[in-house]
Amino acid sequence: MIGIEIRPAEIKDISEILSVLNAASLALHQKGVNQWDYPWDENQLLEQLGFLYVVSVDGNIIGTFGIKDVRQWHVEGEVKYLYQIAIHPEYQGKGYGATLVSWACQKARSYAERLYLDCWAGNEKLKSFYRENGFDYVGDFPEEDYYISIFRCREG
Repeated sequence: MIGIEIRPAEIKDISEILSVLNAASLALHQKGVNQWDYPWDENQLLEQLGFLYVVSVDGNIIGTFGIKDVRQWHVEGEVKYLYQIAIHPEYQGKGYGATLVSWACQKARSYAERLYLDCWAGNEKLKSFYRENGFDYVGDFPEEDYYISIFRCREG
């Protein structure tokens, strides 16, 4: 995609990241998906610097996500975990999410590590999106008072 850049987040990006996450959370809540709290906590994002990335188009931040190491999560061993994936609602449905997850898979492969992600088990549209964009379904697992579906990036 022309004009798209994915890079590590910097402290100067936090207010724009907050804006993206808050807009995405509100859009989810309007669809009855309450997997994220609203509003987001700036301090929570500041703690994620070093794991957090931004997706920008022509210099404007339109998305964000994180990649971190997790151990003994719902899969064995230490793995890379792709989390908090958000594209601003105004930019959804234009291929930016597919570019984001493809980029993350390639990055994990470059480190010869497996990449996993999850979503609320009831979000059939998102589960289908992940399957269509290089992820294999692993299973559903309990999380507090709901279930999550876990996916692993396909090899090669």
